[in-house]
Amino acid sequence: MAIFAPVYRPSEGQQTFLTRQQKRERKRKRDSEASNDSSESASSPEPDDRRRPVSLHPVRKTDPYHVAGHTREAPLPPPPFPHAAVRLKITSKQPVEEELAALTPPLYATKQAPEDISTSSRRRHIDNLTTVLHTCMLRGDWQRASRAWGLLLRTETAGLGMDVRRHGRWGIGAELLMRGGPASTQAAVQRPAAGSVQPSHSDRVAGVEEPVFTDEGFRLAREYYERLILQYPYKPRIQQHLMTAVAAYPALFNIWIYEVQDRSHRARRRPSADRPFSPSSSEHSANVSSTSGAHGIAADIRKKELAEALPIAQRMDELMLSPPYDSSLPLLQLRGMVGLWLSDLYTVHKRRSSSDDGASNHSPEDSAQARQSRRSAEAEKQKALIMIKKVKDAGGEMPKAVLELLENDWSEMSG
Repeated sequence: MAIFAPVYRPSEGQQTFLTRQQKRERKRKRDSEASNDSSESASSPEPDDRRRPVSLHPVRKTDPYHVAGHTREAPLPPPPFPHAAVRLKITSKQPVEEELAALTPPLYATKQAPEDISTSSRRRHIDNLTTVLHTCMLRGDWQRASRAWGLLLRTETAGLGMDVRRHGRWGIGAELLMRGGPASTQAAVQRPAAGSVQPSHSDRVAGVEEPVFTDEGFRLAREYYERLILQYPYKPRIQQHLMTAVAAYPALFNIWIYEVQDRSHRARRRPSADRPFSPSSSEHSANVSSTSGAHGIAADIRKKELAEALPIAQRMDELMLSPPYDSSLPLLQLRGMVGLWLSDLYTVHKRRSSSDDGASNHSPEDSAQARQSRRSAEAEKQKALIMIKKVKDAGGEMPKAVLELLENDWSEMSG
């Protein structure tokens, strides 16, 4: 509060309602007294000097206080005023949970703040386990990498476990299951150097060893993806960076295709004397016993590969009947490649049937089987072209070698 009286009186807009009301009352009294005096001495009225306030002084329009809108009675705002605007202190509203928790007795129990995981020993432990995991995977120590992965899955931070859907972690589990079998640990695996390419077919023939996978590892990997698909189904409003069944299905079919091709590749590389080719049915056993030589064994391997590839195409066709899988580019590309693969297998089966026709004087049953193989090959090829056309219409890309191979059929279908 100011000690001395102000130099000027505030304007009407800056005065309070009580001040203005008091001024009106004083003015009304002065007017009534003036009317009484005028009636008594109307001939020579004397000016009333009481109308002018003694402390009233003229206000200069250039006065800084007047320009800033501050009275001289109120203290000035703290620095950096007048070089910067006045900083208003905004009082944060207390949350409702804290207000309820402050009552006696409290009506709400606040949650305890989690520990600072950025500097805690638990966070350092998780970082060390992650380093051990990736180091063991790079060195080919799959058993130790599997143990580190299991520890990471069982570790919790602030009551939450690791989310395998983030940062591509869901693929690590399948990789460890595929490579963690007994044959994988006993085989000598030569790891390529950083930045190098995978060994080609000529390198494999020349003696360069490649990773060995087992049927048990493939089965475990496929079951792993099946569980992920059931646990994380497709939801339209889910975050895009999280893994769903739309991303897990292409990985499942890729592993399934690789399993069938790897089994056929291992069967071809196995010596004929040590070929325990276990047939799946009595009919297959009869065909193996009737054929002789390398040509017959290779044909039987392709026939078994065809029988194992047909369930893959059937599963994909059933899946792609409903959205969003019918417009998924990875699934469309994969189904087109599977169609070309089946077409080649049917073509080989047709040649085998034709050669058997020549050996058995054109048996009607074998001729019908050859015609059925030819029709199946054409149907799979047409289905592959349809899938490739959908990929091109959606803006996707197919391998250049595939487009060059199907250049004539592609031009006919596009026309």
